[in-house]
Amino acid sequence: MAVGLGGATTAQADYYDGGMPSRSFNVKAVGINDTWVGFLDTGRKNWNNAKAGVSIGRKSNAKATFTAARYKESWYGLYSPSGWRPINRVFKIKVNARTLDRDSGSKMTQWSRSTVTHELGHALSLDDNPGTKKASLMKHSRNRAKVQKPLAYDVSEVKRIYR
Repeated sequence: MAVGLGGATTAQADYYDGGMPSRSFNVKAVGINDTWVGFLDTGRKNWNNAKAGVSIGRKSNAKATFTAARYKESWYGLYSPSGWRPINRVFKIKVNARTLDRDSGSKMTQWSRSTVTHELGHALSLDDNPGTKKASLMKHSRNRAKVQKPLAYDVSEVKRIYR
């Protein structure tokens, strides 16, 4: 996913202005089977248990949505925000089962968990490929089979952004 810095200052180069106004929000699973609902729940749990002060719920009436399908595009996950951040921000997360299946080898479950947790990181205002040498869930170069949860850098950035 390509995102702009949206006026972020140098000290906040890893901030993504497409995120939610707070670190507590709900998301709705749309048109997916129990396996993908499980990946969504794991991603939510990964953030909720990361000690970043995050509370991501799953509600059937949430305006923010999560879905997965076999899309023809080459991305693994796609986060698309809409609305104005302070007033009516929502998002759609799409996960591409086709490219995950194609590229993950025998690690589809791990890659799917990593991708879902990464996309939820965008909802928490984290940008792709942060300008740090520290390990991060938000880096596209991460080992998706191993990095499935927010790392220390990701947690510290969420805390900084939502102080």
